[in-house]
Amino acid sequence: MATPSAAASSSFLVPATTAVASTPSACPSTLPKKNAAGAGRRRHRTMQCRASSGGGRRGDGDDVDSRLLWLPRRQVLTGLSGVAAGFVGYPDDLASIALALEANPVESCRRGEKVTDKIVECSDPNRGFPCPPATRIPVVDFTPEPKVTRIRQPAHLLDAEYQAKYKEAVRKMRALDKSNPLSFAAQAAVHESYCDGHYRLDPSEKNRPFDVHFSWIFAPWHRMYIYFYERALGDLIGDDTFALPYWGWDTPAGMGIPAVFKGDDDNPLFDPYRNMDNNDALIDLDYLKTPRRPTVPFTPPPVSDAAARQAYDDAVRTNLATVYIQQVRDGKGPRAFLGEKLCSEASSRVKEVNERSKRRQGAGAPKVKASNAQGTLERMAHTTVHVWAGRSSPKAPATCTVDGGGVVAHDGKPHCNNDMGFLGTAGRDPLFYSHHANVDRMWHLWSTKLGGKGFDDAEWLDTSFVFYDDVKSPRLVRMKFRDVLDVTNLGYTYDKESEAALPWLKSKPTRFSSSGKTTTRSSVPAKKPKVASEFPLTLTKEAVDVPSVAIPAKQPGKDLVLLIEGIEYDPQINNKFDVIINVPKEDAGKVGPKDCEYAGSFTAVPSSNAAGGTLVGKVTLFIDGVLADLGLTNESAVDIVLVPHTDEEIKIYLPPTIENA
Repeated sequence: MATPSAAASSSFLVPATTAVASTPSACPSTLPKKNAAGAGRRRHRTMQCRASSGGGRRGDGDDVDSRLLWLPRRQVLTGLSGVAAGFVGYPDDLASIALALEANPVESCRRGEKVTDKIVECSDPNRGFPCPPATRIPVVDFTPEPKVTRIRQPAHLLDAEYQAKYKEAVRKMRALDKSNPLSFAAQAAVHESYCDGHYRLDPSEKNRPFDVHFSWIFAPWHRMYIYFYERALGDLIGDDTFALPYWGWDTPAGMGIPAVFKGDDDNPLFDPYRNMDNNDALIDLDYLKTPRRPTVPFTPPPVSDAAARQAYDDAVRTNLATVYIQQVRDGKGPRAFLGEKLCSEASSRVKEVNERSKRRQGAGAPKVKASNAQGTLERMAHTTVHVWAGRSSPKAPATCTVDGGGVVAHDGKPHCNNDMGFLGTAGRDPLFYSHHANVDRMWHLWSTKLGGKGFDDAEWLDTSFVFYDDVKSPRLVRMKFRDVLDVTNLGYTYDKESEAALPWLKSKPTRFSSSGKTTTRSSVPAKKPKVASEFPLTLTKEAVDVPSVAIPAKQPGKDLVLLIEGIEYDPQINNKFDVIINVPKEDAGKVGPKDCEYAGSFTAVPSSNAAGGTLVGKVTLFIDGVLADLGLTNESAVDIVLVPHTDEEIKIYLPPTIENA
């Protein structure tokens, strides 16, 4: 098989350029001009992956000691990026960072770090079970499909015949022996291995973590993964026109778990490890707010029930505004939408600095990490849906146990926030694949209807992964990111109605008012002098003020980015904090995606941590749209409020900065 011609891909090598018209602010500000006094423009085997935990699981992988002889260990070619980052305005005791790393923390990946299949390996140091022997199946290069034969439809609109076809396909996939790489157990284990700490970059030398989340790897990798899953389902029922239905949570009629996934174990699409409290609820794309909002039923209440109708309408409005922010306002450009480049070298070097700092100063030493960052496509609705659909862990003093349905993950501990709510188990719920079909649709709409352009870096375009194809005679196929930029190359597209009816396009956020009413005038009272928060700080229950964060002069061709780095958190629990601009601390907890003042959130799908302990990450928020909505494009500083929504605590070691990127 041959790779696609350069001509076939050339149209996707255009750098992203977005013309922004000068338009009046959607949410004009009447706040006084703000100045920031003194502020600076500052070996060859394959791995065994658990397909289930036992404990009542269905027959798609109950024996946790059986070997999956199918997952290639080094069949990954990926272009990673790594140029060390430097830091501006950090504490004096981290001055060594400035000497070790380059000057701009936001642009830490100017060149790609070439990584080959010889140094990307799967390992599991904590659990110690052996990786299966290497496959001798040769790898062939992907060839674009000659025509579109599969049209993906919304799951909530499937007719009875299509529902039966979908169920039969998954039933047959579940019945395959787990040694078949296209069995349901094996497909779920693919996600577990790539997404829950099993892969490392060059473990014998550099031993860096590798994950397909938290960077520009996210969208193309999942498109590849879902593509081969879809093809396998079609193979199993002998229908090459079968297309994976998508969960249309971006439209009110689809804002609930589709009926085809409900029922009991007689339904192959059902998974008992969901949050059953949300089985008949309207989805909440701003989930994890604290205190937790009451569940809103999926079925709209009658207009005569004013309070219930208001709650329903507000929830729908929040959901639509979330998608608007993700796709339109804050998703301009590939870095904002698809995520930052993968920076293993930079992250590794800064980790060393962290460790030296800890040895010098103890556990309280400041921490920084030039880690990768999610784009809006991953960070917003995608992550929220995972957590909303997944089962919650028991609250203390109760504990998670295997007998109670917990899954023993990469860290050797049982986890109960499964299935969708945990990266190691998400692929065990059929709902996961339809969820990701809609995430893929969001990328498709961004690239087509919204005119978004991906990266033109060769390191990204030539990144490749290997997947199994053909259920009856499995073969390995290598795909490059440049192969998947146009879904028609993959032989599928989305139903026309999915592009015609996009209610979120008209769901711009409006100005927050503490009274609950929208107004074009500022409802923010005159401010009292604020005392700057001291870093590091710990987020638990209370919102934290970070006043007068300097806004540098906008540079031509650059974006303004709000960077919060040195975020230390426990990856095994639910973590979230919102970033709110120019709202009093006492009101900031009421602000959400439907409000202009909402700048974004830090959040991640829970995962296990093989190394134990906490992780340190960052969030990168592209805020040109926020500032424009608030009429703050000429301001020199803004007040920021961090609003935590976490089961335990989140530490932030470094103050927020706004940079040109």
